[in-house]
Amino acid sequence: MANVRFDDITFRYGANTVLEHFSLEVESGKIVCLVGPSGCGKTTLVRALLGLIKPETGSITVGDRVLFDAKKRVNVPAEKRNIGIVFQDYAVWPHMTVLENVCYPLKKQRRPKEEIKQRAKRALEQVHMTEYANHLPNQLSGGQQQRVAIARALVVDSDVLVMDEPITNLDAKLREEMLLEIRMIQKRLNATILYITHDQQSALQLCDKMAIMEQDGTLCQYGTDEDIILHPANRFTFEFIGVSNFIPLKQDAGQLALDCGEMIPYPDAVPQEVQGGGYELGIRPNDIVFDGASPLRARVDSRVFLGSEYNYFLSIGKKQIRVQQSMLDARTKGVAEEGETVGVRFLNARFYPLKKGAETA
Repeated sequence: MANVRFDDITFRYGANTVLEHFSLEVESGKIVCLVGPSGCGKTTLVRALLGLIKPETGSITVGDRVLFDAKKRVNVPAEKRNIGIVFQDYAVWPHMTVLENVCYPLKKQRRPKEEIKQRAKRALEQVHMTEYANHLPNQLSGGQQQRVAIARALVVDSDVLVMDEPITNLDAKLREEMLLEIRMIQKRLNATILYITHDQQSALQLCDKMAIMEQDGTLCQYGTDEDIILHPANRFTFEFIGVSNFIPLKQDAGQLALDCGEMIPYPDAVPQEVQGGGYELGIRPNDIVFDGASPLRARVDSRVFLGSEYNYFLSIGKKQIRVQQSMLDARTKGVAEEGETVGVRFLNARFYPLKKGAETA
């Protein structure tokens, strides 16, 4: 497997600029999730890598191979790029058996029959589908069909494997299973996988690194999931990855206050630039703890037990926020009851300039 490098990629659909001077390097042997809202350019980037569209500027390399270079006029045809692709809708041939589906790419390459047989067998072993070799797709579950699609992508010994929303059509249990399957396959093969999704939860479960794209197609952060959760580069990353609460901070009678439909004094220290107001406090639900000694009071509107944690909605003034309490915290400190007034304390609060037109709740 090999690394993938996008360097200064620009692509436009008419007057609409999708990607402009976009650069990213996907390390060899890693699963990198490209995450962003719908329409941010994720699929356009993949289509450029696959050779299905031609960027205006920049270059794309896989390992030592230059697949595209606008300046040098290099544009390797799609069928010669040696990149495996797994689509959202499986795209397995319904009239072919599992084995025939996996053999198909090698037959198109006119490989020797014995080589086709051995490669197909190995690919099916890698995805644990050997016993289903003679089944038709309509005899398989959605997860099994997706494994066939992965085997078909693996059979040609691709330099890189691209997965474009491969588990979206599966139910929740199968999604969990497929994420584990993909991770195990990657570890067995030391494969380089570029995984495209708008599902942040899947990305966090699967990836070695995440590339976060904003709506305008810019790359706003690249790093491990821990880096991105604990050290978000900007408000977009903080808001897009994970659940977050935002409360406006304003000056009220010479004191910094939370604007919750009524002005509530903010009890904690803030950076110098925040003291004049005009900011929003950003806080994760699991960074809000119950503390009877805190002057910041909230009413418990609802509580739901989710198995591994409790999920609350609290009201501070007229502003509703979400709080998550771990089972360990619940067992040691107790749970809050609906209708109860509790003290809350904010941990790891972040501060961002107030959004234009931001409203109080």
